[in-house]
Amino acid sequence: MNKKRSFGELETAILRLFIDEEKPLSVNDVMQRLGGKNAYTTIMTVMGRLYEKGALKREKEGRSYLYFMKKPTLLKQLKSKLLDAPLSEVFSYFLDEKVDPEEVKKIEKMIREYKKKWK
Repeated sequence: MNKKRSFGELETAILRLFIDEEKPLSVNDVMQRLGGKNAYTTIMTVMGRLYEKGALKREKEGRSYLYFMKKPTLLKQLKSKLLDAPLSEVFSYFLDEKVDPEEVKKIEKMIREYKKKWK
């Protein structure tokens, strides 16, 4: 049986850092950005698992690794998770949260451009 792997709370927080930063991060970088709430070895283990799941890629730098977001794979996993629900529910979930008005404008623009394709 091929079981889909989902992301846990700490994995999601770490992935969010990579999305926000858009640059390579070391285990130390991630640990500092998370406020030092977790041990170095915990962060290292979780980042290793994200690498194994295909969400991150890494390159050796000295004695440690620099991790990078592996966007296509991550987006594919998120898309499959989100699209199990109706699209209107997905949007509703995000709009129930505090959303930056600029983000709403971007979404509205994307929808307008998509609608133009229907004509």
